[in-house]
This record gives sequence, structure tokens and C-alpha cells, in this order.
Amino acid sequence: MMCEATRTVYQNALDCRQHGQQALYDRALAQGQRGQLRSSLTGRSRRLLSLEEVSAACTVQARSSAGTRTVVIDQICGSENRAVDFDCDFNPLQDYTHERWLGIASAVQRGRTLPPVALIQVGDRYFVRDGHHRISVARALGQQAIEATVEVWKVETPILWEQLSQATSHRRARKHEGPRPAPILGWLSGILRPAERAASSQAAR
Repeated sequence: MMCEATRTVYQNALDCRQHGQQALYDRALAQGQRGQLRSSLTGRSRRLLSLEEVSAACTVQARSSAGTRTVVIDQICGSENRAVDFDCDFNPLQDYTHERWLGIASAVQRGRTLPPVALIQVGDRYFVRDGHHRISVARALGQQAIEATVEVWKVETPILWEQLSQATSHRRARKHEGPRPAPILGWLSGILRPAERAASSQAAR
């Protein structure tokens, strides 16, 4: 009898924890999707930088290991291979990250020690090679820093991150979105002019 009661209490606690993890994921996903909508309306990019874009923008002179260190999450601004899966705050953007995300959140909340993430440092910024979900969960839980193994890339010239972000966003928009929409005044005039012509025609009769 006591054994059954213990199992019931444990199951209830587990269900409660899983519900909390799901709510945490749902909130992060919603924030990412709202950010995408704001980005499309304002033109201000919220995407992670791609390491490929950095390689295209400058010459990498040397690569070296810096060992393991604690990295401030706000300094992580890009990804080596998953720039479309998370936004600049590491909110998930694709729902296929769901199960992996919940698994990481469950491990963290059980107190399990996870391996360090793998980062590439370029200047004063970091790009994720491995550990996107761990960073996303850490940020959702309010964590300010994370343990990481770091590889340092020495580049030929300093990178102006804001300019790189704007340039790559514009290139991506031209490549994937097709022609830009007409300005709002032009759009309105396209609606109003036929109506004006119709009104003039009625008056003439």
C-alpha cells in the first residue's frame, strides 16, 4: 500500500516537472516566432550569424584551442551549421527541435551535469559548433553563462558585426523572398485609383 502511494507521489511529481518543461519550451518557441514576425515588419534581423558568412567576409589566419572556459551567453551570436533553427536569443524556431529540447531541459532540472558546449571564438564573439539546445535551455532558465570548449579563430581584419548582420540579411532576403513588396502608399494608390475611375465614370453618366 505504501509502495503504491510512493509511486503515485513520484508520478505526480514527474508529471508536474514535465508540464513545466513543456511550458518552458512553448514560451521559448512563442518568443522566437513573435521575434520573427517583428523582424519581418521592422526589417531588423533577429537571426543568428552563420560562420560560413564570417569565413566569406574575412581571411582566417590561424585556428587554436583555448581549452575550457566559462562564456557569457550574450556573447554567443552565431552558429556553424544551425543558424536557421534558433534566433539571436537562442529561442527555437523549428518545432522539430522539440524532443531534443525537452530532453535537455529534463536533464538540467534533474541536476545532471552536461558536457561543455563547443564554441568557435572570432574576435569578441562566439559561434556554436555543438550545443545549441543546451544554450537555448540555459537561456530559457535565466542562466547567464555556460561552460564551453573554445577554438579561437584569428582573422585578418576586425569584423563589424552589425554591418555583417545587415549585409547577410539583405542577401538572404533577395535570395529567398523574391521581389520586395511595393511601398504602402503605392499599394494604397493601386486600390484607390480604380475606385476613383469608377466614381468618375458614374458621374459622367
